[in-house]
Amino acid sequence: MSALAAGRWTLGRESFACLLERLGPDDDRAAREYEAVRRKLVAFFSWRGSSWPEVGADKTIDRVARKLAEGARIDRLSGYFYGVARRVLQEEHRRRAGERAALAALQLAVEPRAPDDDIEAQIACLEHCIRELPEESRRLIVGYYESHGRSHIEGRKVLAARLGITYVTLKTRALRIRAILEAGLARTLRS
Repeated sequence: MSALAAGRWTLGRESFACLLERLGPDDDRAAREYEAVRRKLVAFFSWRGSSWPEVGADKTIDRVARKLAEGARIDRLSGYFYGVARRVLQEEHRRRAGERAALAALQLAVEPRAPDDDIEAQIACLEHCIRELPEESRRLIVGYYESHGRSHIEGRKVLAARLGITYVTLKTRALRIRAILEAGLARTLRS
């Protein structure tokens, strides 16, 4: 049976066995096919510029295993793997775009140490500060700055609804997280 960890599905023994059963008639062949599929998926993500190709491959395999465990009928399993991989890659690109937008939107008020300060150092520092946030805060701030232009308010309203909070509460939390990031960035860049 699949396992739920904090509301998220994880690959369990039974769902993994179901996947292996579809990959090959015996354990050895199924294991070889599993390794081949994973290797191809890692290559797929690598060739398309994924920051974490192994993670993308594992997410793809987990999602396919979940569908199989739920009883989905999949005729062309190899094609299905690539369809799921494309969706996982799109999610990663959207998440990275949201992180870049969050960085640009923060417009941090930090005094540069010197005129030749490298923007890459600031980005690396901000990424470090974002990674230090609790998972919920990280998702909130990235989601908050994800949408652009006229649609940003609608996107933020959707995010607030998804989180079960009001738009005003979302905005307040985002501003608090932004202040934490600005302080962390200022502290790190001054040292």
